Amino acid sequence: MKLLFSATPAFGHILPLVPLMQAAVDAGHTVGLLSSAGFRATIAGELPAEVEFLDAGVLPGEFSEEAARRTGGDVFHPTPAVIGEIFGGARVDLAIEESIDRASDWHADLVVAEPFDAVGPIVAARLGIEWHRAGIGPALPRVITDEIDRAASVRYDRLRLRPIAASSYLDPCPPQLQDPGWSPDSPVRMVQPKAHRRSKDVALDLSDLDGHKKPTVLVTFGTIFSDPDTLSAAVAAVTETGTHVIATLGSSLRHSSASQELTARTDSAHVQYVPFVPLGQLLEKADLVVGAGGVGTILGALAHGLPMVLWPQGADQPINAARAAASGASVTVDSAAEIAPAVAEVLANSAYHRRARGIADEIAGRPQPSTVIAEITR
Repeated sequence: MKLLFSATPAFGHILPLVPLMQAAVDAGHTVGLLSSAGFRATIAGELPAEVEFLDAGVLPGEFSEEAARRTGGDVFHPTPAVIGEIFGGARVDLAIEESIDRASDWHADLVVAEPFDAVGPIVAARLGIEWHRAGIGPALPRVITDEIDRAASVRYDRLRLRPIAASSYLDPCPPQLQDPGWSPDSPVRMVQPKAHRRSKDVALDLSDLDGHKKPTVLVTFGTIFSDPDTLSAAVAAVTETGTHVIATLGSSLRHSSASQELTARTDSAHVQYVPFVPLGQLLEKADLVVGAGGVGTILGALAHGLPMVLWPQGADQPINAARAAASGASVTVDSAAEIAPAVAEVLANSAYHRRARGIADEIAGRPQPSTVIAEITR
């Protein structure tokens, strides 16, 4: 069978789908990823080698800028209406014709789309094939999904198509993080989330951290919000607690001189900056995670039984951080000044660790991606 994954061209939207892609490849299916050509080179090294990349659409900067022009809104701190226009309007307008052509030529049999992706479901409607929604974290609030659907409905009308309901929702989110008021629109299939990891680990020397009794804190602000000022402020705050620090530059800084600049700002032998490294490889060294609240970071940390201190920067991060705090495994802060006392509290209070380990146990008991792929391809 030919499984076409459709996703927004961004790490946080694609990486959570990789375990499902790998499971589909391992099961002998032909697997494709429908996303922007401009993101192909950036994401290629994070995907199974067998995944075929189907070029369609533009990068987030372009469709977000178009959404901002249409709405006059702030795309970094958007209202639900702006989110709807970004993903259900502007992105669709700038991708749908190419997407339908690529998927048709590729002869897709089944579509799997992430929650923000409105392109894949339209492609499925045009081809008359089944599709499934693959969650990447806590389910999106109804107010957001309604706005994406509202914007997308105009595009269905223009194409003279009727929406096809998702056959199922592949849910990676443990119940401790899920909104208790969530009411799914389609049958739910639980799936085990996994922190992103390549088939071969990145060469990385973290030997300086071995043999020390002090806790190690991983500071990671993901792939979009890792600007030098935010990252250095967070690292400086964590160092006040006397812990060892691994700080990842993320994707946005990996091609710059940021490592040297940030190291020069940090007067501590207990801080080690590392380049963009798959999260799963770094979590093995950590006792606690400080981050912005991206879903990949939250689910990855909890899969490893690690508590968190989260400083949301934008997008869906405030929602994710609120759910993590409600689970009892995380503390949310509003400024760099609040990080040090929060880190000290989490490290000293064993309740955070117990709750994180409890969630890790629940995650470990969820069906593997291979099981879910087998179910949806019967």
